[in-house]
Amino acid sequence: MLVNQFNIKVFEIEIENEKDFLDFVKKNRVILSSYLLSLKGNITPAIEQTLEDNSLAYVKNMPIKNKSGLSTQFMKNSNIKIVDTLLRSGQEIDYDGDILCLKRINSGAKVKCNGNFIALESVDGLVECNGDFMLIKIGKRANIYFNGVNITSNLDGKKLYSVKLEKDEILIY
Repeated sequence: MLVNQFNIKVFEIEIENEKDFLDFVKKNRVILSSYLLSLKGNITPAIEQTLEDNSLAYVKNMPIKNKSGLSTQFMKNSNIKIVDTLLRSGQEIDYDGDILCLKRINSGAKVKCNGNFIALESVDGLVECNGDFMLIKIGKRANIYFNGVNITSNLDGKKLYSVKLEKDEILIY
């Protein structure tokens, strides 16, 4: 007998509307390709065909439990913009929701969001976040504003920082 154990990353998605789901897949297929999709709801033939055409792995109606045994909801009605390209000098993103940047933000690039902000690579450009939290690692030329306050001098490039707004106070970890 051959037994393999794997740790996998899963998006659990409850489909309420075929068009909304197909639009979500079209916009996010690059990041979704690294995940197993656990689908619930009305899974139409058009949805299955789109998943097959995009080589996305999925299962239907599989219950997922966390360590406590309770179902976990990963994303519902997400208004997140996923940026999977390097942002170069002169490029700007202004978005009303949450932003997840998967690549570096170079000096001279600008990102502004009214939601939460997460940067997985180093930031050397200008970031203005008006949400409840940020996860960010900065470079030497970064200029970071959180809810209108310049917090750049409180950060260095040595680690990934968690920045939160709690009771009108900015907390940096």
